Amino acid sequence: MTRFRTPFFAAALLTSVAAMGLTPALAQTAQAPANSAAAQSEAHHHGKVWMTPGQLVDGRIAFLKTELKITPAQEAQWQQYASVMRQNAQSLDQTIANARQHRATAMNAVERMEVRGQFAKVRAENQARLLTALRPLYASLSPEQQQVANALMAPHAGWHREWHHRA
Repeated sequence: MTRFRTPFFAAALLTSVAAMGLTPALAQTAQAPANSAAAQSEAHHHGKVWMTPGQLVDGRIAFLKTELKITPAQEAQWQQYASVMRQNAQSLDQTIANARQHRATAMNAVERMEVRGQFAKVRAENQARLLTALRPLYASLSPEQQQVANALMAPHAGWHREWHHRA
């Protein structure tokens, strides 16, 4: 029974974070300082530490803003989008914390399904909020900025099609 908890949690985490636009950053692990609270509370197998969405979101926001070359005229729409990214990260952090509390106990099939359902619900809510904020931002972008947004804000958009054409 124990062997299912960690893979389930990792899959649920990665699936949920995809809605926030942080998947590439979350796929990597990072070492936290040994004396930090994060190192003590976030330690996982093999001494690696998983960064939470809340720990990653500001870096992702800065990266996207730089790559998109947000202009002063676009700043209001950008701030709205960044605010939603932070809100989504906070929501996902709370869901992860709740799932971690359940991980300490033996869960039956119903409880595991409930945790998965909560991740799906948070992911759907986050996606809806992000889309609402993205629409006006995207409309304000130049065609060149939109190309960058297409590549960076939906990194797996063309993966399925490309994968099938390789065969």
